[in-house]
Amino acid sequence: MADKRDMVQIESLEKYFGEDKERVHVLKGVTLAIPEGSLYTFLGPSGCGKTTTLRCVAGLERPDGGKISIAGQTVFAFGERVYVPTNKRPIGMVFQSYAIWPHMTVAENVAYPLTIQRRPKDEIRRKVGDVLKVVGLDGLEDRPAPKLSGGQQQRVAFARALVNEPKVMLLDEPLSNLDARLRVQMRSEIKALQRRTSITTIFVTHDQAEALAISDQIAVMHGGKLIEVGSPHQLYTRPKRKFTATFLGLTNLIEGKVLEVDGDSRPAKMETKKGVLSFMPSTTLKKDQAAVISIRPENIPLHKEKPQNLGNVLEGTVKEAVFMGDAYQCKVAVGDDVLAVHTHPFNAVNPGDKVYLYLEPGSCNGLPADDTEGVDESMMGD
Repeated sequence: MADKRDMVQIESLEKYFGEDKERVHVLKGVTLAIPEGSLYTFLGPSGCGKTTTLRCVAGLERPDGGKISIAGQTVFAFGERVYVPTNKRPIGMVFQSYAIWPHMTVAENVAYPLTIQRRPKDEIRRKVGDVLKVVGLDGLEDRPAPKLSGGQQQRVAFARALVNEPKVMLLDEPLSNLDARLRVQMRSEIKALQRRTSITTIFVTHDQAEALAISDQIAVMHGGKLIEVGSPHQLYTRPKRKFTATFLGLTNLIEGKVLEVDGDSRPAKMETKKGVLSFMPSTTLKKDQAAVISIRPENIPLHKEKPQNLGNVLEGTVKEAVFMGDAYQCKVAVGDDVLAVHTHPFNAVNPGDKVYLYLEPGSCNGLPADDTEGVDESMMGD
């Protein structure tokens, strides 16, 4: 299969807010490429720069350095004094507030971008009808906007963004105003819609579960920098950064020093307060380097009898065991530390029980203790 071209390219993007002593460096050399036809998510905590990056792509913020290209067209280049305004960029946008006009019907809301361009009425009618079918609102053309549910209002916002046939869709926390049940339903609908249309989509969220469920690729951001990029599966199971491991779901971190290492594809050994543990390096590590082992709670088998002929076994005491239906969520004291462990509901345990935890080496990700070490520079801002 031929490689898809990059629909959006961002190079060394810089952005400051404020003046003089109040000046804040919001984006710090963000560089990334978004493949055509992909659903690409900017994920990170509040203030990390994800929405600012999206607004720069949209033309709603003017960067202080760098370059942005969409569909092969340069829409911003700081050194070349290129700046294409928002209405000239091949984009559609959906924001937290859907901005549905209450005095208009569904069809009138969706038609609005074409109406202000004074497109022919037949063309408007045809395009509105086509896009309402895509989002599953055909038959509701004459429904007054105030009589729509939250999910229907969101679909109207999507239809309005799609009606101009954009090259790129920009979605800024579009599910944040919905209740939990509807959020789950709508994220599935967004993913299905993106698959049907094959429109390159940039999705901004701080919700890790949302990012994992919806994305082809995730760009993890923190402090104005691009921390790491990968598929949801890659970032969850084999993160290269400690920040990614801790932000993208619950994990345990065991600190230590690398004793033996032989490349990135062979098991290595780390000296820890819990003894020598075997692990798999998730990125390049060196002997004697300070490092951490990251292991997810669901990847730690809990035994009531000590397993024989296995290494990486830790003895501990159950401090807490909460039955959640599909698992017991446990906290197990191992020496001075407490590890989170999720075990099968049939494997019932109680506080005070002595247990043994098997840290399977393939599930132990070895990461630099210093979150700036051992990372491909193309994955970072500076």
